[in-house]
Amino acid sequence: MVIDTMAIVGMISAFFMMLLMRTFDDLKDIEIDIELFPHRATARKAVLKSDIVAISLTSFLVLLNTNVFFGQSTLPVFAVMISYCLLTFKWFFAEQYHRNHIFVTMMDHQPIPYVINFFLIHTALATGAHYEPFSTTHFILWLIVSLPVTAWEVSRKIRSADMETQYETFSMVVGVKTATAIPLICLTATGLMSMHLGNLLHFTTGFFAVEIAILAIVLFVYLRFLFKPIKEYNILTNTALFTTTAYFTNLLVNTLLTYAW
Repeated sequence: MVIDTMAIVGMISAFFMMLLMRTFDDLKDIEIDIELFPHRATARKAVLKSDIVAISLTSFLVLLNTNVFFGQSTLPVFAVMISYCLLTFKWFFAEQYHRNHIFVTMMDHQPIPYVINFFLIHTALATGAHYEPFSTTHFILWLIVSLPVTAWEVSRKIRSADMETQYETFSMVVGVKTATAIPLICLTATGLMSMHLGNLLHFTTGFFAVEIAILAIVLFVYLRFLFKPIKEYNILTNTALFTTTAYFTNLLVNTLLTYAW
């Protein structure tokens, strides 16, 4: 494990990039929150728009200065990432079209976590004496840390037919079964690729036992809702959050146990 300038750049960038994207979402959804989600902080004016703008601008400036002055080796990747994220904030200059076509929005907004994670992996590759090449193993890791974000994003916009409102969801657009299949595939693939990575890294059998248990939870919850999409079975969002946390924790703990000492 190497802690140098690029490692610190990666840590700072990870925090402020997540914060920046959170503020982008809040700023884009203020009008929708007022109309459909009056209980949220921005709709209740518990958090002011000016506060969110200040946090967003601060995050952007920290990111820009940190990477321009201290992260020159990954600056091209950073430029692609920040440019893409800014385009999503501006709805690719077609806001009304995107608001009326949720599937298009999913297709051109879903690459956000993939672009961010690609950049963060490159900051790790740039640590140490040499900039390591991006390999097949890194590609697998990239998918492992990115696919669950897609799973969560889709899961939180899936509803049973009796719970649909005027708020456009994935289940409304592509059907509840197709929508449910998307996070199921993402989280299943994450588990299988994690086990492949664990095999490459020579993890103990305990790692694989935990992975199988997590995968079993994913299959049970999502397949149950897939075959019987009722409100009582729709715990997809919490399942995506729990299993993602479990996948990542299992991978992190076993990496530390195997290689930190």
